Amino acid sequence: YEVGDRVQYRPIGGPDSNTSTSTGTIERVLTSKTPAGSTGVSVNASVEEPQYEILNDNTHKKSALKGKNILG
Repeated sequence: YEVGDRVQYRPIGGPDSNTSTSTGTIERVLTSKTPAGSTGVSVNASVEEPQYEILNDNTHKKSALKGKNILG
C-alpha cells in the first residue's frame, strides 16, 4: 500500500474478527519506531513489517495499523 491509497480496514481485532470495517486514506507508511495516530502512541514498525497511518473517512482521526488489518 502507498500514501494516498483509499482502503477498507478492520480497526480492531485483525482481519478475521467480526468487527465492522472502516474506510480511510493512508497518510503515512511507517518503517521504524514512530509516534503515530491521533494519540501519538509509538508503533514498532519496520521495513520488513511496515505499519500504515490511516485517516478515517468518518471520524477524521488517524490510527496506525498493521498491513494484515487492511482488507483492500
